[in-house]
Amino acid sequence: MRRLALLLVLPCLLRAGEFDWMTREFARQSGTQPLHIPFFGLARFVIGVAHPAGAHDLRLAVFEHANVGGEQFSRMADSTVGQDWKPIVRVRDSSGEVSNIYVQPGGKRVRVLIATRDQNEVVFVEVSIKPSELMKFVDDQRRNHHA
Repeated sequence: MRRLALLLVLPCLLRAGEFDWMTREFARQSGTQPLHIPFFGLARFVIGVAHPAGAHDLRLAVFEHANVGGEQFSRMADSTVGQDWKPIVRVRDSSGEVSNIYVQPGGKRVRVLIATRDQNEVVFVEVSIKPSELMKFVDDQRRNHHA
């Protein structure tokens, strides 16, 4: 019974460990530490139970005073997320804001990672979503908005 419980919990631990490793690696490379966000664990619990818009898990790391330039941030983000993540969107504007969006398909769920830099703030957001539930939510919102 213990082995079965471990097999069921292990994939979640590995995913959490991967995000934690990414944030620790970015902290090491940038020389900054992620902020502690009060009650974020409660928000993650609610998402894990309610699955709003198809979301099944949410991870967040915010770095203030991350003194990295746009090009440097993109290189650091790419090297930090690793090869399992596929970049799908890269945006850089004239003010220096940089946003990279990566995906990692995994069966019925897709993991999406957004890495963004605005002036001296860097944010990593990872969400695990079920695309079919997300599309149903979008369709419902569209119907309700046009009704």
